[in-house]
Amino acid sequence: MSLSEWISNNESLLSGIAAIVVIFGFIAAISRSFLTNMRKGSGKSTSAQKITLSELSSPSPYPIQFADSDGVKVAFNIYGIDKPTLIVTPGIISNLHVSSHLPPIKETMEALAQFSKVINFDKRGQGLSDPTSEAASMEERVKDIACIADHTNSDKFFLMGISEGGPMSVKYAVENPARVSGLILFGTTAKFSRSDDYPMGLSNGTFERLIQAWGTGTGRDIFFPSISRDVIDDDAYKGFERLLSNRRSMSQMVAYMKTLDVRPVLSKIQCPTLVIHFTGDLAVPVRMGRYLADNIPNSKFIEIAGVNHCDLGNAPGAISEIRQFLNS
Repeated sequence: MSLSEWISNNESLLSGIAAIVVIFGFIAAISRSFLTNMRKGSGKSTSAQKITLSELSSPSPYPIQFADSDGVKVAFNIYGIDKPTLIVTPGIISNLHVSSHLPPIKETMEALAQFSKVINFDKRGQGLSDPTSEAASMEERVKDIACIADHTNSDKFFLMGISEGGPMSVKYAVENPARVSGLILFGTTAKFSRSDDYPMGLSNGTFERLIQAWGTGTGRDIFFPSISRDVIDDDAYKGFERLLSNRRSMSQMVAYMKTLDVRPVLSKIQCPTLVIHFTGDLAVPVRMGRYLADNIPNSKFIEIAGVNHCDLGNAPGAISEIRQFLNS
């Protein structure tokens, strides 16, 4: 049995492990050893230069620009060539300075920029965008996509929703079919929280553990398992989490995520859709990605062997699929 088959057959076990890691972090040493051996086995070097917190938070090499969304300044930057245009909606917490240096995001954006103009932005209330007193609503987030598209003269573009950015991307695509050439949903879901009619969702306990663990660094092996301690040590990673958000803001984000449910509109998506998910994703289990693909017309599901959540920089097959999708 292959590794991907074993992971697929043991999703419930892995989800349980994920919760334990968030609470206690007691298998961090095991995961470090496992990931190191995996890198050695794949020929990937583990001797990369260590990145400090100061370097992570240093200014982005890509100029920061701002678009106005009903009086709120939304920060964005642009990677890559002129076309096709790919607007990326980020995951739960974003910061354009940090994402320009954090290996999984940096390498993903740079890989996409080899064949597209990538527009990446900070949602209102996060990163370099204007602060807000509470988490933005779905309607406000959809307006933010619209203002980025308008400000960059992107009349027709591809839209990529990563993790928590998935549902807002779905809603925008449904409401603006004439503008979205294609939709890419990566490591995301139509609904995060568990309910009687959606038993595959995350439990309330998992959400609460995310809040309590934030800033302790114990979630790195779930969200960013591809980042070696040789590249970012635990102290720098803890500082990175605290730089992105405090627990109060994370609590607001979690409360917002619990309300998300775009299942009723999945059948209304008119554009071609590419759903991408890692088999062993411990943050958003692969079953939730499969559900998306099963319920979206004209969709294609790409499953990648591995335990990453949002690192396409080390998934050349997925990058190749995206290239073909954008040029089809």
